[in-house]
Amino acid sequence: MWGYFNFEFKQFFTNKKNIAVFALLTFVTIFYVFKLAPAYDPIEKVDYDEIEARYLTREEFLDSMFGKNLSEYHDSVQYAVSIFDFLNPYDEQRLQALDDGNLRKYVVATRDWYFYTNVYTYRNDLLAYNPRYYMDDRRFAEDEAYYAYLEQFQRYDAYKRVWYDLTIEILEQRTTLQTLERLLKGPLPYIILIATLLLTIDIVTKDRRHPSILKGFPIADWKRLFVKACIGLIGSMLLWIPIIVGLLIVGFQFGFGNFDLPVPVYGYDMIANEEGKFVYMSMGMFLFRCFLLLAAWMVVVVSAVLLCSILLRQELLNMVVGALLIFGERFYTSRGVGYFWNVEYYPTSYVQVGNIVSKYQNFYFTSKGLHDVLGLKLLLISAVILFVFKLLISLSNRFRLIK
Repeated sequence: MWGYFNFEFKQFFTNKKNIAVFALLTFVTIFYVFKLAPAYDPIEKVDYDEIEARYLTREEFLDSMFGKNLSEYHDSVQYAVSIFDFLNPYDEQRLQALDDGNLRKYVVATRDWYFYTNVYTYRNDLLAYNPRYYMDDRRFAEDEAYYAYLEQFQRYDAYKRVWYDLTIEILEQRTTLQTLERLLKGPLPYIILIATLLLTIDIVTKDRRHPSILKGFPIADWKRLFVKACIGLIGSMLLWIPIIVGLLIVGFQFGFGNFDLPVPVYGYDMIANEEGKFVYMSMGMFLFRCFLLLAAWMVVVVSAVLLCSILLRQELLNMVVGALLIFGERFYTSRGVGYFWNVEYYPTSYVQVGNIVSKYQNFYFTSKGLHDVLGLKLLLISAVILFVFKLLISLSNRFRLIK
């Protein structure tokens, strides 16, 4: 069996298609590291000029109204005076902290600024969030901004008590670990799973090209499938090598961060009563839970490809089935769908691992049931079911791998 493992291992890593997958992933990583990561422009950033412009504009308005009888003015003017008079001191404290280079003082003032600005702005026709929130999906832009401000409030609240030195890169989430956090909440899970699918899509069907050689390994089909599954998973894990190297380069540019950085986690209370509630977990725990969920997905994808390879014996059909698994969520994804359907019981709802662990998907789907532990259980159950079917079918002479 060890000889067959060595044979499959060599076949897997000398396969031109697999070499192309690793090369393409390496190119994408290099492009991201040197082009996209330095150009990252967060909506919420430490922007002295923006804070100063807002502060001076409001201060000028307050000065123009000083000493005047506000009862003679429209209600909106009175309201603006009361709001600006309350919020402007926080912007003044933020500017003073940046002038002094005191980021600890800055995070304290910014924490309060996010909280109170959110209170006054949400569902208020007179005030608006940062215009960049309204560029996409305008219908729900205000809800997205409300979520983002509460998330920032929780993040800055945690920064007040950290033991490590704060930097602008940490506050703007540019460090290596924060970059990985953003990627796990974005395209990275899809990239890894698609690459896994491409690596394993022909791991069984290729045997038809070398039947005489493979007959020289007198082992049962189920053992062959077990070896192929192990090789597929090993290859999938090695996909992280170019990504990790790229993240190290990001670290040399913007700092590495540390595993105690806070990651806000959404609470369902925001849906239930609009008060909004966040807690936070450490970056280390966030990444650990994301990787567990992603590893479970890799097992499911590899198992599904092996089963389809036995039954259908067509690489194109393997691709279709794998794509349906990875992108199945797209068929029912919409805001608030969790209110009507129990989407938490669909394994396909757990592909976006970063959004699952941070519970952004609970906010998006309007569902309190989505949880990474439940997702892990569903995926492992799915993998076991696929494994049992694969084992039973491999014992049938009708579906022998080599005829």
